[in-house]
Amino acid sequence: MKHIVSYSGGLGSAITAKHICDTYGRENVTLLFADTNMEDEDLYRFNKDVVKLLGCEFVSIADGRDVWQVFSDVKFIGNSRIDPCSKILKRQLLEQWIKREYKPDGCIVWIGIDCSEEHRLAPIVRRYIPYNYRSYLIENDVFLTTEYKQQWCNDNSIVIPRLYTMGFAHNNCGGFCVKSGLGQFKKLYENLPDRYKYHEDKELELISLNPKLRPFLKKMVKGVNYYLTLKEYRENYLEPKLVTEEESMEFGGCGCAL
Repeated sequence: MKHIVSYSGGLGSAITAKHICDTYGRENVTLLFADTNMEDEDLYRFNKDVVKLLGCEFVSIADGRDVWQVFSDVKFIGNSRIDPCSKILKRQLLEQWIKREYKPDGCIVWIGIDCSEEHRLAPIVRRYIPYNYRSYLIENDVFLTTEYKQQWCNDNSIVIPRLYTMGFAHNNCGGFCVKSGLGQFKKLYENLPDRYKYHEDKELELISLNPKLRPFLKKMVKGVNYYLTLKEYRENYLEPKLVTEEESMEFGGCGCAL
């Protein structure tokens, strides 16, 4: 039986991978990573450290495009409800690789969600039938608190990915995610302003080519949702420091591979 860890480059899937290797033997484990071509550079360092620690097989797959190239090709900018970026760059690639390499009775696929996201497990399991998708962390009542993640890194002599130390909730897509909220992009602007500007420019470039495209950021004003470009958010709210405390906590979820 092959144990495939749907590996994101984040701590949830890394901690899952360690448990699976310890339980079933590293020779029976494959870490399967879908590269979006816009990951933070420190993610690749972390990947190498995890593979060195575990000694199991590591498989990296990629479509070849990045998020903005996908949006351009599908003529749609993803948002919190519809995410062609993660569908094309992650979910489809992972599913195709698994189906090509293994029959349903020849593997178990492990995902790195913990008890705080238990509500997501049943839909994932149903979606991928007849393949067997499981969560080691949920089965063992694990909550990935900040302290838990830091302690795991300390115990295994691995430097925690830098995006976590900056306050990001995940280590994916270089801190960028159209499924996240205003707080995520406030973090991106404060910690990685050049990266924020890159995405700001890519969004404006795409909208200039197709003015019917709608930005993905939303801000509620007097009960009404308004859509903002990253440029508008920066100029009207970030630079004058008008982001509310509540908005600063809007991070949204990742889970793109699921």
